[in-house]
Amino acid sequence: MWRNNVKISLRNLQKHKSLTVINVLGMAVGLAACLLIGLFIFDEFAYDQNIKDGDRIYRVALETSESKWAGSPGPLAEGLKNDLAEVESSTRIMKFPELDQMLLKSERNGEVTQFYEHKGYYVDSTFFEVIAYEFVSGVQSTALQAPNSVILSASLAEKFFGQNDPLNQPITIGLPFGDFDYTITGVFEDKNRQSHIDANFFLSMENNDIGNAVKRMTSWAANNIFYTYVKLKPNTEASAFEAKLPSFFDKHGGADLKAMGVEKSLFLQPIQDIYLRSNVEYELGTTGNMTTLYVFGSVAGFILLIACINFMNLATARSEKRSKEVGIRKLLGANKGGLVRQFLGESMLISLLGLIMAFLLASLLMPYFNQLTGKELDIYQRAYPLLAIFLLAILAGLLAGTYPAFFLSAFTPSSVLKGKFRGRLSGFSLRQVLVVFQFAISACLILMVFVIKNQLSFVQNQDLGFSKAQQLIIPLQSEEASGKYEVLKAGLLQNTHVKSVTIATTYPGIESIESMMYYADGQPKDKLVNITNAYVGDDYLETLGFTLLKGRSFTKDYTSDYPMMILNESAVKALGYQVEDAVGKKANFDWGGKLNSLEIVGVVKDFNFQSLHKEILPYAFIKGNNGGYLIANFSGNNTNEVLASAESIWHRSDLSEPFVYSFLDQDFQRNYEKEERIANIIIAFAMLAIFIACLGLYGLTAFMTEQRTKEIGIRKTMGATDWSIVTLLSKDFGKTVLLAILLSVPVSLYLSNAWLENFAFKIELRWWYFAVTGLVALMIAMITVSFQSIRTALMNPVESLKSE
Repeated sequence: MWRNNVKISLRNLQKHKSLTVINVLGMAVGLAACLLIGLFIFDEFAYDQNIKDGDRIYRVALETSESKWAGSPGPLAEGLKNDLAEVESSTRIMKFPELDQMLLKSERNGEVTQFYEHKGYYVDSTFFEVIAYEFVSGVQSTALQAPNSVILSASLAEKFFGQNDPLNQPITIGLPFGDFDYTITGVFEDKNRQSHIDANFFLSMENNDIGNAVKRMTSWAANNIFYTYVKLKPNTEASAFEAKLPSFFDKHGGADLKAMGVEKSLFLQPIQDIYLRSNVEYELGTTGNMTTLYVFGSVAGFILLIACINFMNLATARSEKRSKEVGIRKLLGANKGGLVRQFLGESMLISLLGLIMAFLLASLLMPYFNQLTGKELDIYQRAYPLLAIFLLAILAGLLAGTYPAFFLSAFTPSSVLKGKFRGRLSGFSLRQVLVVFQFAISACLILMVFVIKNQLSFVQNQDLGFSKAQQLIIPLQSEEASGKYEVLKAGLLQNTHVKSVTIATTYPGIESIESMMYYADGQPKDKLVNITNAYVGDDYLETLGFTLLKGRSFTKDYTSDYPMMILNESAVKALGYQVEDAVGKKANFDWGGKLNSLEIVGVVKDFNFQSLHKEILPYAFIKGNNGGYLIANFSGNNTNEVLASAESIWHRSDLSEPFVYSFLDQDFQRNYEKEERIANIIIAFAMLAIFIACLGLYGLTAFMTEQRTKEIGIRKTMGATDWSIVTLLSKDFGKTVLLAILLSVPVSLYLSNAWLENFAFKIELRWWYFAVTGLVALMIAMITVSFQSIRTALMNPVESLKSE
C-alpha cells in the first residue's frame, strides 16, 4: 500500500511542477534557516557544559541596591573555604584593571619572539582544583604551585614555540611597571573549549609583580576586582549554602561596609549559567544572551511556519481540482484514514525533499553565516543539531499536511461527483487567515530591522561629549614604552597633521573600573559617592575635545598644592556641589587610615565614556602620567601619513616591542558589535521570511488566477480594461495584507521596546516607523501579486474562452 501511495504522491508532485518547486524551495529555505540558527543556538548552549563537576561549581558575586557586580573582595575565597564546611575548594581569578593586553617575550637561540596578547588572567594556585582543564603538557595539579608560573593555551604555545615543547621554558611578561620573568609550567587545550573564561594564558597570583599588592588587598568592602569561584561538596544544596552567605558576609565585612555607608550582599551563579544568564557588571569576558537565542529561535520557527503555511494554502487552493480524485477513490473503497495517510505522505515527501536541499543551501551559506556570527560553525560538528533538524523536517511535514489531509479527505463523494463542491468557502477563509499570519510575521521582522538599524545609526551619530574621530591610540603597556612617552609625544608633534598628544590610563569606549569613594568638604564621611577615575596627562581635554564648563584643563604650567582633578557634571552634582562654584573645592577619600584630598580645578560637560547601553556616571580625570595609552589627535584625511610617522618615531625611539595601534572611533564601535551582528542576522533572515511568504503568495495568486481565467476572458470581451482586471485580482490580497500589517503593530511595538531596553540612550518609536513598515510590506506583496495578475490580464480572451 505504501508503495502505491508513494507512486501517487510522486505523480501528483510531477504533474504540478510549479507548485512542487514553490513548496520544496520554501521548505528548503525554512529548514536551512532552522539548521543554521540551530547550529548557533546549540553552540551557545555548549558553553561551560563540559566542565568536570560543573554542577557543583559556582561564582560568588556581589549585589547592591543599584546593580550586580561579578567581582568580589580579595579575602572572600579563603574566607569561604575556612568558614563554610560545604566548600570543597575555592579560588580567584583577577584581570589586571584597565590592562587589556600584556607583552609576552620569549628568547630562544638569541632570537626574541614577542607579541601583545589579550585574555591573560592571574589565578590562585587552587584554580585547577576548582575548574579542571585538559592539559597537553605539564601536570594540572601542580602547575600553579611555584611562584611566577604561567600556563599557556595550546594555540599561544604554538605561536611562540612552534612544535617544540614549551614546558619549563622562561617567558617575560611586560607590564606598565616593569618586565617580569615567568616559567611555563603547563599547556592547556583550547581547541573547541567553550567557556566564559576565554583565556589565552594564566599567571600565578603568587608572583613578584602584583603578588605583594594582592596580599595587601584584605578589605572586605573594597577592591572588588577578584572573581571568586567555589566547588561545593557533593550533595550540597546550593540554595541552603546561599542562605548562609548573608551572615557570613556580615561577620567579616559588615563593619567595613557600615563605615563606607554602603550595603552589599553575596549571591551564587552556577558556572554553567554564567555565559547565557549572568547579566552583571564587570564580566570576565564577552558573554551570550538568552534573549538573543529566543529571538533567533523565534525567527527560525516563524520562517519554517511560513513555509508550512505556503503548503497549506496551495494544497487547499487545489482542493476543487482534487475533489473529484477524492470522490472517485472513495467510491472505489478508499477510507478516510487511507486518504489522510496519502495526503500526509505528500507533505512529508515535500518536507524531506526540502531537507535534502536545505543541507545543500546551508553548506553554501555556512561561510557567510560564520562571518555574520563571528563563529566557526560546522554542519557536521555535532550530532544533536542534525538529529534535531531531521525531526523538525518530519514535524514540519506533519504540520503542513495535517489540515489539507483532513480537509480533502472529508469530501462527500456524491456531492463532489454531482458538481456540488462545498469545500471552497472554508478553504478560502482559512487561506485568508494564513496569509494574514504570514505577512504579520513579515511586517514584524521588517519593523525590527528598521528599528535596529535606526538605533545603531543613532548610537553611531550621537554626540558623546567628546570627539572620537581622528584619534590614534598607541598602547604604552610596558615600563619601557611608558618611559618613552615624552620622546614619542615630541616626535609626533613635529608632524604638521598631529594637533595634540596626551596620555591616559584609559580612554572612552573601553572598560574603566578604577574608582574611589569620595565625599565633599563639610559632608559626613559616610555620605560617599562612587566616582570612576582615570589618570590623564596634559592636554587630555583638548586632545579628546571635551567641553570645559568651568575652571581649566591640565597643562604643564598649572600646578597646585593638592593633587588635581577634573570632574564631569554628574560627579559634581553627586558630591553636592554646584557646577558654577565647584572649582577650588575638594573631593576627599580615606585610604590607609589617612585623609586624602584632591582639588577640583575644572568641570566638563557630561559625556558617554562607555557605550550608550549605560547611563552617564560620575567621572573624574586625575592629573598624572601612570602609563596606559598615548592618544594623538590628527587632522584631515592623513591617516596613512600619521601612522607611518608614528611607526617611524616608535622605531627611532629604540623600543624593542612591536608597534601596535588602533583608532578610538573603531574601539568605541566595538561596544555595539553584538547588536550589529544581531541586526545583520535578523536582516538576513527577515529577507528569507519575506522571500518565502512572497513565494507562497505568488503560487497562490497563480492558482487563483488560473481558476478565474474564463471569468477574466468574459470580462475583457465585455470591455473590461487591463487595469481593472489587475485591480480585481489584486484587491482581495491587498486587503488581506493590509489587515496583517495592522495586526502586526502591537506585536512589533512590544518587540521593539523590549530590544531598546538594552540601551540607556535610545530612539523614540514614532508613528511613521510603522507607516513605512506597512508600506514596504504592502508594496512587496502587491508587486508579487501584480506580476501574476498583469500576466493574466494581458492574455488574449480568445485563448481563455476557446474551450467553451
